Amino acid sequence: MNPGFILFLIGFALSGFHWIGIIVAGAGLSFFGKSIKTKVLYGAVAGVTVWFAFIAYTLSVGIYEKVAETGSIFNLTVFLSVLLGGVAGLITSYQTDYR
Repeated sequence: MNPGFILFLIGFALSGFHWIGIIVAGAGLSFFGKSIKTKVLYGAVAGVTVWFAFIAYTLSVGIYEKVAETGSIFNLTVFLSVLLGGVAGLITSYQTDYR
């Protein structure tokens, strides 16, 4: 099993308790990317996945309507999930050149 997938699962589970889980999940999923663009895209996909889990949780508890009524704050949850996941995708694209 790819260590990136394991890191994604750990981050996904951690995101239920703390926002740093979005960064861990984005970094884990970005290990599958071959270029910087795909790494950022995979990180953003991890952020969207975590956001969908958040929406599923609010639906299961029955507070989705109240969360959706907050308007700008609800939009901020989408924005931060995608942004943090995408930025986390840059973590694995960092390379140093030792010449």
